[in-house]
Amino acid sequence: MAQRLKRGESESSDLRRDGKRKSAADSREETAASSLSWKLKLETMLADRRAAVGTLSCLVSTLSGMLDATVFLIGPTGQVISRAVSPGASSTTIPTLERLNSQEGAIAVGAPAGVVRVASGQAVDSEYVLASVVDGDHVFGWIVATIESSVPIADVQWAVDRAVVHLTAEFVSQRRIARVAWNARANLARQMVRSTTYDADLRACAEYLGVDLAADRVITFVLERGRPSGSAVDAGRLGDLISEDLDVDILTIRGTEGVILSIAAPIGVGNATVIARCKAAVNRGLERMGDRFAVAGISSVTRPGQLRRAYREAFEAARCLDRYPSESNRAIACDELGPARLLVANSNEQSVRMYVYDVLGDLLAGGVSNNDLLRTLQEFFDSGRSVRETAVRLDVHENTVRHRLGRVHELTGLDVAANSNDQLSAQTALLILRLQGHHAVPGFGQVAR
Repeated sequence: MAQRLKRGESESSDLRRDGKRKSAADSREETAASSLSWKLKLETMLADRRAAVGTLSCLVSTLSGMLDATVFLIGPTGQVISRAVSPGASSTTIPTLERLNSQEGAIAVGAPAGVVRVASGQAVDSEYVLASVVDGDHVFGWIVATIESSVPIADVQWAVDRAVVHLTAEFVSQRRIARVAWNARANLARQMVRSTTYDADLRACAEYLGVDLAADRVITFVLERGRPSGSAVDAGRLGDLISEDLDVDILTIRGTEGVILSIAAPIGVGNATVIARCKAAVNRGLERMGDRFAVAGISSVTRPGQLRRAYREAFEAARCLDRYPSESNRAIACDELGPARLLVANSNEQSVRMYVYDVLGDLLAGGVSNNDLLRTLQEFFDSGRSVRETAVRLDVHENTVRHRLGRVHELTGLDVAANSNDQLSAQTALLILRLQGHHAVPGFGQVAR
């Protein structure tokens, strides 16, 4: 009897253990099924958002909602591209990208999503899941999610990795579209430069791309000083910087001899002002890019159908700077050079240098007093050969100007006050000195008046 009771108790205990095991197994199966369902839902929603307008922000918002967390998409330099804060999230900010990447256990570019702990000054450090959005060696950005919900960390990492896949595909797609659009605009710009009349096909292409064919334009030619013609200038970025600065439409062409920028001239702005703004914007753009070698020539404001001439003007101006470099000149307008740019840009360099010394050699060999003569000579031409205006510019008496011009005649034989040939010779020689940045001659700080 006792043995039967013990046997019954043992069987009952075994049944209870079997029931517990079955209950635990069922619970694990339910948890796994729930996790699978959650992952499937997330993947489906991310895939659906890929077709939406504003895809990047939609993907970030979807991830934020599914994780019930704050999610940021950060650019490679730390700028915020998109962010989303779930209603249940307690944090609406994240540390800077620099700080996240400087922590112990920081996530490498291209690595799976990982957890980064950042000291918060509280009892518990803040935790974030971080992953890079990268294609090959090109980093599009980083995605960061806070960890503050009931979602297991492993699932958060999985979700971030899946979001990275969709974000990368979107970035790659946008880059391809941008490249196609850039190429289309570049081809349009080439046709505009080559054509004297715009046919129906070119007009249709311009309308599709949103380019105003009726706008007057300024051509800027950029090349690398002292380097082969294949320019290393980042044409797209320079065009974007100048467009942002001037707030006008710019067509960019990467050619075999350099970079060509076709800049729309604002309506109602004087030509001299347009040129001055373009020159300043080009200088600022090259400076922001950190490019110390590029030089640029700027055409006059040109009407539609005449851009081929504007291209020659800009190219010759850039050639002048390239052949006679100085630290003070990075961009120059053809209006500052005058017709002498054709001689300076295309003649034998040694012959041109010898020409300068043949014309002004006695002035160059003198001391400080001769520097005053050179300065007076340049201001005389800049003022339209007006003795009175030259005196005002130099803050001297008119007789002092006449005396200095007489000294120039004595030293060089150039009668710049009366002889047109001597005036042209002196102006051409002075132009080369200005390109070289001669200390006694005013530089090209402003467009010639």
